[in-house]
Amino acid sequence: MLHENGLFIFRRDFRLVDNHGLHYMHSKCKHIFTIFIFTPEQVSKANDYKSNNAVQFMIESLQDLSTEIHKHGGQLHCFYGKNQKVIADCIHAWNIDYICFNKDYTPYAIERDTHILDLCKKQIISCDIIPDYYLHEPGTIVSGGGTPYKKFTPFYHACLTKKIQPPTTIERIKFKASSAHVPNTISLASALTKFTKSNSEILVHGGRTNAIRVLKEAMKTQKHYSKTHNELDKPTTQMSAYIKFGCISIREMYKAFRNNHDLVRQLIWRDFYMNILYSFPYVLGKPMKPSYSKIKWHHNASWFKAWTTGLTGFPVVDAGMRQLNHTGYMHNRARLVVASFLTKTLLIDWREGEKYFAIKLTDYDPASNNGNWQWIASSGADSQPYFRIFNPWAQSNDLDPDASYIKQWIPELKDIPAKNIHSWNETWKEYKDVHYPKPICDYQIQKEKALAMFRKIY
Repeated sequence: MLHENGLFIFRRDFRLVDNHGLHYMHSKCKHIFTIFIFTPEQVSKANDYKSNNAVQFMIESLQDLSTEIHKHGGQLHCFYGKNQKVIADCIHAWNIDYICFNKDYTPYAIERDTHILDLCKKQIISCDIIPDYYLHEPGTIVSGGGTPYKKFTPFYHACLTKKIQPPTTIERIKFKASSAHVPNTISLASALTKFTKSNSEILVHGGRTNAIRVLKEAMKTQKHYSKTHNELDKPTTQMSAYIKFGCISIREMYKAFRNNHDLVRQLIWRDFYMNILYSFPYVLGKPMKPSYSKIKWHHNASWFKAWTTGLTGFPVVDAGMRQLNHTGYMHNRARLVVASFLTKTLLIDWREGEKYFAIKLTDYDPASNNGNWQWIASSGADSQPYFRIFNPWAQSNDLDPDASYIKQWIPELKDIPAKNIHSWNETWKEYKDVHYPKPICDYQIQKEKALAMFRKIY
């Protein structure tokens, strides 16, 4: 027997195509009301990890989603308030007898959804939570002994033995609009001005319409991904934010790149890091390897400011940080370079960098961001050994040989030969009229300090 009125809660799944929770609800209900809830802990100043770029992208995605729902005869109702209060008000106003949403796995999401389940029990309303966000549901890919994988390679090979579900579509979804008043309604236009500061330089704009366009371009530019993915001046897929907010499903991404094995590997890294967070939630705030809690990180406010503003005097680092500050995005290889520089050259706590990335990245994802920072700091799952330290001068020359990426983001250096940029630690004295700083530290000296710092915990 079908439920009369269902309530679907969008979170980070802003599409109608291949939306597992929404499609499941379609088979269970006569009518579907759709909502999105802006919560204070998400979009207010109380969120120390709030990214204006991510919120802008999210609202743009919601605007596109709203248009698509309207085409199906429905309406996306948006609210600002506490989850339980908004949902309770919707239940009362629309006579809801069934609720469904896609499953998320962060500690915050698990606690939030537990409260929603409790509310549904009190209201005697059926509620289903459906896996959708990952190629394989977190917690289901385990070792032969039933324990979570802590190494990527065996996890990766285990994933390759599992079947990926193909994307699904529904021609017309049974949405229902309502003019009934529900408290705390907010328009998306108001949300855009109230909850974020629009960035005119943001690299990618939200919404499935844009996602499809960017995906089609990526399928052309990434044919040689295995050879070019570390080259800073080469285009990336630019799909990370669309995946994060579900404008494209992870299964659609897999279908598009299933024959591009190195790109599929990146999708599985995403699964891996969420499995780590789901299995070991303490990694949000603490090193995965307990011994790394003993490290005495340095506290140098001036160096950290130089890093955040792209004024360290290490061109490849500064180019990456300026790209991030302007566009809300940074090339993946550049992310590793700047993270290594912060932790193993400046000797500053990885958590400081993790937080700065969180408030700047359009594609901020707590599991992937944490996993990558702990990988580079050698404290996380399957992380690089502590003695592997990226040499920023070698990285500069190897990843951006003609310095085109560096010159794009550091125009002060546009007239300087690439070879001199890659050896700026030696050549800066020749360009005292250039308004770009000399290196704030000596890499070789800092490398030895880093090795000594890490050796103390062994």
